Amino acid sequence: MTTDKYSSILKQYWGYDDFRGIQRQIIESIGAGKDTLGLMPTGGGKSVTFQVPALAQKGVCIVITPLIALMKDQVMNLRKRGVRAGAIYSGMTRDEILVTLDKAVFGALTLLYVSPERLSTEIFQTKLRHMEVSFITVDEAHCISQWGYDFRPSYLEIARIRELLPDKPVLALTATATPDVVDDIQNRLGFREKNVFRMSFERKNLAYVVRPTEDKNEELINILKNVEGSSIVYVRNRKRTKEIAQMLNDYDITATFYHAGLENVVKDERQKAWQSGETRVIVATNAFGMGIDKPDVRTVIHIDCPDSIEAYFQEAGRAGRDGLKAYAILLYNKSDNGRLNKRVAENFPDKEYIRDIYDHLAYFYQIAVGSGYNTSHEFYIDKFCHTYKYFPIQVNAALHLLDRAGYIEYSEDRDNDARVMFELERDDLYRLKGNTPEEDKLIVALLRTYTGLFSDYAFIDEALLAQLTGLDQNTVYQCLKALNQKRILNFIPRKQVPVIRYTQRREDSRYLVFSDEIYADRKRDFKMRIDAMLHYISTDDTCRSKMLLSYFGEETSHNCGQCDVCLARKKDEKGIKAAEDRILAFLDDDKKHYLTDLLSMYIPTHLLDEAVHRLIDDERIVAIDGFLYLNK
Repeated sequence: MTTDKYSSILKQYWGYDDFRGIQRQIIESIGAGKDTLGLMPTGGGKSVTFQVPALAQKGVCIVITPLIALMKDQVMNLRKRGVRAGAIYSGMTRDEILVTLDKAVFGALTLLYVSPERLSTEIFQTKLRHMEVSFITVDEAHCISQWGYDFRPSYLEIARIRELLPDKPVLALTATATPDVVDDIQNRLGFREKNVFRMSFERKNLAYVVRPTEDKNEELINILKNVEGSSIVYVRNRKRTKEIAQMLNDYDITATFYHAGLENVVKDERQKAWQSGETRVIVATNAFGMGIDKPDVRTVIHIDCPDSIEAYFQEAGRAGRDGLKAYAILLYNKSDNGRLNKRVAENFPDKEYIRDIYDHLAYFYQIAVGSGYNTSHEFYIDKFCHTYKYFPIQVNAALHLLDRAGYIEYSEDRDNDARVMFELERDDLYRLKGNTPEEDKLIVALLRTYTGLFSDYAFIDEALLAQLTGLDQNTVYQCLKALNQKRILNFIPRKQVPVIRYTQRREDSRYLVFSDEIYADRKRDFKMRIDAMLHYISTDDTCRSKMLLSYFGEETSHNCGQCDVCLARKKDEKGIKAAEDRILAFLDDDKKHYLTDLLSMYIPTHLLDEAVHRLIDDERIVAIDGFLYLNK
């Protein structure tokens, strides 16, 4: 396969004349059958590096990604471009999964997106044995590393998939990886040999700023009033998204809020309003931003400090993808130190506390010791915490640790798709009158797309229905609600409910084991990431960009010249030069001056000290016995 072929595919499907950065190198490497790791910052164009070679080869490319919303979005966009793509993820019916897998088996798909949780299922592994696979792509590859900031146990299944496909190369992609994580990714994915392509993480148009302030809300408003353009404001929790958005609207700054708990239709509405420029600011938790392609974001502002440099860098990198000047601003005050350090205890509660949670979980579901294996339960954390007097943050952390230890499977972001069943018989539908044209379109699309709707509930994809009917997703949602009110069908909206599955029989909590790899080592690593974040915030004498690049193993000798540290240094340089001129003029009277006489000039102490030292070093003045003289 020649590089001209790759270029022609890029032109045919994407309309671009050439590749960017290291895209071509990665494509040629995986196209040659080599295990490949690509390190590309947010906005670097990762998806092209596997979509182009997938189109250039026979068979199906298996794409493993944890981001279901991004998965659906990419599949839809690929289909619009004429690329045969499909996806399987939690929330799909068995029939839907079988149909998609059979398409891959019979060569009807070029790309098959799979959530990591599906890899271990018997149905997937059975069908995989009959597929002609071109190569495996692992997106967000840092999730496989125990040293990474976002480790996910389900990613460990990928190594087992490689055993089923020993001759197929793997392409691993990530936007955030330290040198240790880079090595760990390759080891865990069983690379035949080390093979890494790095794109510089430097963003020359992006100014990193840490802004100390006692009133973050006031500072936020001040920034948005002075820097025009679209903005993302990141906060720590869902409640804060709504509060901050309301405050901004009160100051005539159009804003909306976004978090994982919103209905998908609502998320789509708000995202589109922000992307179109109808809404200027979107206030969000870290649930927002992955896969969002909006190039003209002028500011990304963090009101609350992230837990790690990796998370901060990825979120900050969503500013200025159009190459124009943009700002990544982190608002900071002294109380943030305590809050960050507190997160260590919140994310790693005592082992006895975890055992208590495990016991109360069993009481909650009435599961006796020795039973419960493979049972699944919807988990309403607020009800659980109210019943047993716990705080949600620590409960959530304890459940994730129980998951990593192998006692339960905790799917916090489990999507339960919308469901529909007709109340009327099929013949009655044809005699209906009074429906809107949109409602009739939707009824026809439902009947053509899904089977068994008159006898049982079927999971539906509102985005697919929108595509088939030519309606927007919100209209589909409103039509389904209207048809539900008319008792034409029963509509159960999509909801996001965590699910707990017991992966083994309930144990006596006294015998639960938490290995160092699961608990002590990860707690230490988490503390190190918190410390690195605190170091970044509190350091005011090193270029911000240089600090971030160094963290990811990229050394540079030059300063960015535009972060708050560099700008302060430029300002100081002007001040020092002015102080030097004043000192020289002050001493040019041929009189004897004590060093302390310079204090009468009311020059700021740090500028005065630096100016005197430079003048002495340059031998422009002489200091003898506490007196200063011009060196004439």
